Amino acid sequence: MKFGSVACALTLSCGVALAPFVSRAEDLKPEQITVARVPEAMKRVYVMDPVLPHMVDGRVYVLDAKNLTLKGMMESGFAGMMAAAPAKKRVYVAATFFARLTRGARTDVIQVYDDETLKVVDEIPVPTLRAQALPYRNLFRLNSDGSMIFVQNATPATSVTVVDIASKKNFEAQGPGCYGLYPALANPLRFATLCGDGTATTYTISSDHASAQLKSSAKFFDPQNDPLYTHAEPARDGYVFLTYSGKLMRLAVDGDTVSAQPAGDATEGQQGWAPGGYQPFTVDAQSGVAYLLMHDKAVEGSHKAPSVEIWAYDLTAKKLLARSPVAGLIGVTLSASEPNVLFGIDGVANKIVRLAVDPQSHAITPAGEIKLGETAALIEAPQ
Repeated sequence: MKFGSVACALTLSCGVALAPFVSRAEDLKPEQITVARVPEAMKRVYVMDPVLPHMVDGRVYVLDAKNLTLKGMMESGFAGMMAAAPAKKRVYVAATFFARLTRGARTDVIQVYDDETLKVVDEIPVPTLRAQALPYRNLFRLNSDGSMIFVQNATPATSVTVVDIASKKNFEAQGPGCYGLYPALANPLRFATLCGDGTATTYTISSDHASAQLKSSAKFFDPQNDPLYTHAEPARDGYVFLTYSGKLMRLAVDGDTVSAQPAGDATEGQQGWAPGGYQPFTVDAQSGVAYLLMHDKAVEGSHKAPSVEIWAYDLTAKKLLARSPVAGLIGVTLSASEPNVLFGIDGVANKIVRLAVDPQSHAITPAGEIKLGETAALIEAPQ
């Protein structure tokens, strides 16, 4: 009886509590599932993470440039590459998929994402030749007008797949011993590559996008004693490059052959220091200032070491402007939407950082961060 009274009391109390929430079946409506859109006006930061512990599951994170909040994610398959085209509201991701996830028939495609819904809206099949490497910017590039994509191949023989986006047709341009893609800034039918003998090769594509003519430059760097990073930053009529020892060089790529000229030595008088990382520097094309990830106690083979400091270097005056203690970065890029803002990948703490640059002193201070990803390797802020 006592137990029954307790049970009855519980039942009554529960009944009273739940009564206001009881509804008729016809009043219940199914939930409408929707997809949130990334606001068109939002300035984006893209972070590419090949997730090395489980590489078949790569992804591209989309962050709000103002506060580094996570807004979405795009899949990039195995060893994916990325190129954003803000003017077309598209993000192109080269991806590899295997029929049995880690084995089986290989399929390579360029996934075309809508940059607001982050959904795949199209796919472009490409040959199974592309370099399966960390997502370096210069292994997968759009041409200057966004009509073609250049894909670096390595089987291990090197070549370039040239893809016409509209027709989805492609052809393979041979390039033995050359690696890295540097589209001409004014000519959509031209790009250059770096070659292992210290030269560069310029490719001029035919008007029907079916073939290319190649022309080699004179030797302009020493690949044995002071190689160039394949990472490069657009500036003026070409690109700024950086050597493992910290020397800077400008390459003009719009002509039918590449021409080079020195742009300074960041480590002059700074013994023991050298650049490092996977995306080791960025350039403000308007001010002519380069921001370099630098580490001390440099030795041969430390060219991918994370930063201890960031140095600001004037490419015109060829002098060091500032040194700021910023540790752990393996990648850095300049914001395209805000002046005096950098974004970096902290490869030690697995986080993305926002950095403010003082416009007068060029000193750099932290301005936000987010813990993100597992092995992020490329960061871009194209808008």
